[in-house]
Amino acid sequence: MLRMDQVHVIRHKVLVEGQSIRSVTRQMAIGCNTIKKYLKMPEPVRVVRQKKLSPVKEMVAPRIDEILEEWRPRTTHKQHITGTRIHRQLVEEGYRVGITTGRDYLREKRRQRDEV
Repeated sequence: MLRMDQVHVIRHKVLVEGQSIRSVTRQMAIGCNTIKKYLKMPEPVRVVRQKKLSPVKEMVAPRIDEILEEWRPRTTHKQHITGTRIHRQLVEEGYRVGITTGRDYLREKRRQRDEV
């Protein structure tokens, strides 16, 4: 995937400087079909895709949120509820999940919280 500034450079070299597609292909080590694709666009557009949760995470996410709410009064501000502890709790309750499910979900929740 090309960065947006590379797309602008390609467009500038061909459209403004008048270089051939073939010469830009050699200079930037990019295929000619890619260059043609970026020249067809009136303006380069960044496509942002929404990440979807895996089916297991979708099934377990509400329960993880409940666990976090249950444990919030029992922990101090500096204490972290770990993915390992979440995993252990889910397994005790009969969920069939891997350890990374809880860790990944918590990481994403913390990232979202810190982003705001």
